[in-house]
Formats: sequence, structure tokens, C-alpha cells
Amino acid sequence: MRYVLMLIAIVYSSNAFGDAYCALRDPVAQIKLLYPQKTNQLSIIKQINEGIRQQLKHALPNNDLHFGELGKHTLYVALQEKTKLGYIHVRSEQSQWGLVEIIWAIDKEYRIKDFAFQRCRSPKKKLINNQKFKNMFIGKNLYQLKTYLSDDGFTANQDLLSHAGDAPELANVILRCALKTLLLTELVWKTELENTL
Repeated sequence: MRYVLMLIAIVYSSNAFGDAYCALRDPVAQIKLLYPQKTNQLSIIKQINEGIRQQLKHALPNNDLHFGELGKHTLYVALQEKTKLGYIHVRSEQSQWGLVEIIWAIDKEYRIKDFAFQRCRSPKKKLINNQKFKNMFIGKNLYQLKTYLSDDGFTANQDLLSHAGDAPELANVILRCALKTLLLTELVWKTELENTL
């Protein structure tokens, strides 16, 4: 009986951790920073399952979702009154410094509008405030960002790395996170966003 209770506790804590894997810590304040004109917001919770994981692996070979990323995730819709401004999604990406959590602002055409770190232990994290580097992402869609991948399909090419200064590892993490974020936003939420809002 004791072992059964321990197993239940482990499974419960794993699920609780998985659901919070990519949580936006202060949605009202964070969304207001990325969409200053927003007056309210919606949150749409959807399941990322093994089928979605396989679709991502097909579209982005050599990239994968960690099993802990499967589960419920939230996409926020920033609104100005009843007008949709865009979306906010938080994704985590593994790095040599642990998990890097990035808040992505995505426009209605599924292009990067802006992004900011929610959590990053890299000593090079000031890279994200380098506007030259950020501009390599802003306004780009999934297919445009894929052109920054090197032949291995996992790391950034010289076009992007030339703007990353002495932080190539962090640039690779940001690129992988951006690609997965845009792809998952379309795979998981697009139909609902286009049909209901």
C-alpha cells in the first residue's frame, strides 16, 4: 500500500510539473508589456499530445518535444475591446544552463511580434535586448525562420549567428524555441482561433 501511495504521489507531482512547464507567470502584466494597447485577454487551454509531437518531428526534423512538454498548454489572445491584437505563448527550451523560458508575442498572421525571457540563467542573456539580434526574428514566420537553420536542422547558420555576438549557444536555443512556438501555435490553436474569434 505504501508503494502505491508513493507511486500516486510521483505521478501527481509529475503531472503538476508538466502542466506548469510553460506557464506565463503574470499574464496580465506580461501581456500588457508586449501589447500595451490591450484592454483584455482570453486564454485557450489545449492539449499537446503524442500526435502533435510527431507532426512537429516531421516538420522540424532533428527537433523534438520533451515528454514533459506533453499535456495542457495555454495560448493567450490579446484583445483591444473585441479586436484581436495577437497571441502570447510561453515555451521552454533545454539549454546548457537549464530550461530557458521565452515569452513570445505572435501576430495574427503567425509571425513573431516580439519576445522576452521569462527565465534564463545564461550569463549571455543580454543578447535578447540586442535589437539587431531581435530584428532577425521580428516580423518573420515559421518558413522564414527555418532559413536560419544550418544543414544539421538543429543549430543556427551564420546568417543568424553573425548577429549573436559571443552567445551562439543561446542564439541556437532561441531559434529552436521560436520555430517550435510558431509551429505548435498553428498546429494546436489555428482552427479554433480562425473559427471562433
